[in-house]
Amino acid sequence: MNEQSFGLARKTAALLEVIGIFIVGSAAASYFEPRIGIKPLGTLLQSALNTTEPDFVGFSVGWLEIICVQYVCLLLPAFAIGWWRRRLNLRHYGITKAGNSIGTLVILGLVAFALVALPVKLLWVARHFFSLGQGSPFWALLDKNWTPSFWLFSAVASFAVTPVLEELFFRGYCQTRLEEDFGGVGAIVIVTLFMTLGHNQYHHLNILSIATIVTMIPLFFGMGYLYWRTRSLLPSIILHAAVNFPTKGIYDFLLPVVMIGVLILFCRKWLSMVQDFYQQVIGKDWRKAAFMASAFAVVMVIGFETWNSVFITLAFLGLVIAIFIEFREKRT
Repeated sequence: MNEQSFGLARKTAALLEVIGIFIVGSAAASYFEPRIGIKPLGTLLQSALNTTEPDFVGFSVGWLEIICVQYVCLLLPAFAIGWWRRRLNLRHYGITKAGNSIGTLVILGLVAFALVALPVKLLWVARHFFSLGQGSPFWALLDKNWTPSFWLFSAVASFAVTPVLEELFFRGYCQTRLEEDFGGVGAIVIVTLFMTLGHNQYHHLNILSIATIVTMIPLFFGMGYLYWRTRSLLPSIILHAAVNFPTKGIYDFLLPVVMIGVLILFCRKWLSMVQDFYQQVIGKDWRKAAFMASAFAVVMVIGFETWNSVFITLAFLGLVIAIFIEFREKRT
């Protein structure tokens, strides 16, 4: 096998592995959840929306059960394959400070939040003045009373638990695995589109949903860049948690003001990050392979949502092919 063919085989294996684990793992979670007595998320959400004072404690427990099963089904095979291929440990997936202080990583996360999440927060402000259409059904929960049990639910579903698990899978596993064969920028592009499409609660043909998806793209680029440059998940988790932290009323307006103040105060830091990323984007021959891989990921994710059983089968076959390619690589 010549070098070009070998490189194509490696890229194919990386992409099929990541897509396969995402689709097959998600399908496995959907299969196991009802069989161990876990209520569907849609049922829990509808129950909360139809009640003046929702049982946020019960909702929190139900949500925690769902995401624990989901990410066990995603992360266990991902880590198992990584250990089999190269004896990879948890540090390899970003569970480390990577030689930085916690304070430095936290500041990086907050500065990046002020930069890449500003469009999202300005869109949130625009909702107060314009009718932009239907958004995520979870947003309706913000109209409920913000009791201590509401904050418990928000911690589990929004800013404490969910960001950690999502970053561990999408950045720690998916981006790390794809970086091996697509490079840093290529991996960030693929995971950004892959993760954006994974938020199917915004798959509506209206201004608000489309604008939300558009504003999520720089957001996920920022998360990917932070992980790529620091090799620690902490800054991207901080960014993710800050985005998901709920606000309403006057705080919807105050937060963008604070974010702009942070950008002015730390202008040198975020300008250096933007310049560095720009240089990497224009200086690497990553485009063709990354865009082709992104298109494949888009087709698989949309297909999985539309023709579930067909694309689960295709994803499983792809995962088998990826493991076979990786097995041959180990032997050579």
